[in-house]
Amino acid sequence: MPVSYDYDIVVIGSGPAAQAVAWECRSSNLRLALVEGREYGGTCPLRGCDPKKVLVGAAEVIGRAAGMRGRGIRSQNEIRWPDLIRFKRTFTDPIPAQMEKRLSEWGIDTYHGWARFLGHNTVQAGEKNLTGRYIVIGSGAIPGRLGIEGEEHVISSDQFLDLEALPETIAFVGGGYISFEFAHVAALAGSKALILQRGPKPLKGFDPDLVQILVRASGKIGVEVLSNLPVRSVERRGKRFGIRAGEKGEHSLEADLVVHGAGRVPHIQRLDLGKAGVESSPRGVLVNEYLQSISNPSVYAAGDAAATPYPLTPTANLGGKTVARNILSGNTVKADTRGVPSVVFTFPPLASVGLDEEELRRRGIEYEKKFAETSSWFDSRRIGLEDSGMKILAGKNSRKILGVHLLGNHAEEAINVFALAIRLGLTTDDLGQIPWVYPSSVSEMGYLIG
Repeated sequence: MPVSYDYDIVVIGSGPAAQAVAWECRSSNLRLALVEGREYGGTCPLRGCDPKKVLVGAAEVIGRAAGMRGRGIRSQNEIRWPDLIRFKRTFTDPIPAQMEKRLSEWGIDTYHGWARFLGHNTVQAGEKNLTGRYIVIGSGAIPGRLGIEGEEHVISSDQFLDLEALPETIAFVGGGYISFEFAHVAALAGSKALILQRGPKPLKGFDPDLVQILVRASGKIGVEVLSNLPVRSVERRGKRFGIRAGEKGEHSLEADLVVHGAGRVPHIQRLDLGKAGVESSPRGVLVNEYLQSISNPSVYAAGDAAATPYPLTPTANLGGKTVARNILSGNTVKADTRGVPSVVFTFPPLASVGLDEEELRRRGIEYEKKFAETSSWFDSRRIGLEDSGMKILAGKNSRKILGVHLLGNHAEEAINVFALAIRLGLTTDDLGQIPWVYPSSVSEMGYLIG
């Protein structure tokens, strides 16, 4: 006899990957349920990219005005942090109720509570047990454990986004994009920011030449980047915190606040994956090219919870759509992650798409490089931007665009052009023939493309 399930699809999580599954399946006459242990909406709109970008927007105003001081701008701008946080909440606070209402209108049942597997096709959602013909894991990511003494004194990036006031000095543990973004916001809001980087180079995965320029720019706005200083312990010292760092904890620092910026890990620890026979690694649920669990064909995973490259919001959305289409039509769709751009929303922003030089050398690909520091170029000079640069990597013979790396005005927008170029297999000759809007940030790439 056929097995009877409560639902055709049970989705764990409510972030971009889960929402994409719901959107794609909303008109399919399938019975769907979403299970969420926190507020509905997921990391990006509630405690990630969206609220962060609201804060970044205010910081950009301060940075832009500072760059133009003595160049026609006289006013002294400042961020009133409590007002900015109240403004941020106008974006985040309505989302959980709005999302549940929308899911209900689509005929999707919503459950509250942390999900955990009870069997291959069964999950516990709060106090209820749900069975699904398919179960989709879209549970996102959380800050990884630091494994240091006094870790309880370190706040998360989630908590940083809800601070009612900024203290005088803030230390950020880790030299990744979270630390850099929040450190720039804090510094431009008037705090002194320290970034404690474990190894010699921060922002791994981004072009080191441009990272070096960004570190220089960071120092000018009050962000000090300290390399080779792994944090060993944090202790409370009255109203402040003492930090021991270095290989043997030989360096001592103090800060009014310590923030976790050392990376995030898949939020799958509480799922009891073993009870469903779902294999995983520290990078997430192990999936095949169709985003289906390699060990339980009833389970799919997408977004940060899956062991796939590019743990970003756009790829989570793409993964959710891929999962939905494979459930609806059989395993026929593979996620196309060519030309996925990545951005550090600092001032100025750092953006990257495609391969970097280290990866090209590792793969034995011959390439040509065009690199320039561009602070003296028109687009940077006109706004007083003292630190900017760009690099383009192309096949030595094919001239196909292999990688583009930007640091400067509107880099987060300009990089999309080159993401499209990589997906379409365009060459430097193709781009060189486009009559870009002039003057603009993108048009200056023409000087490198030549």
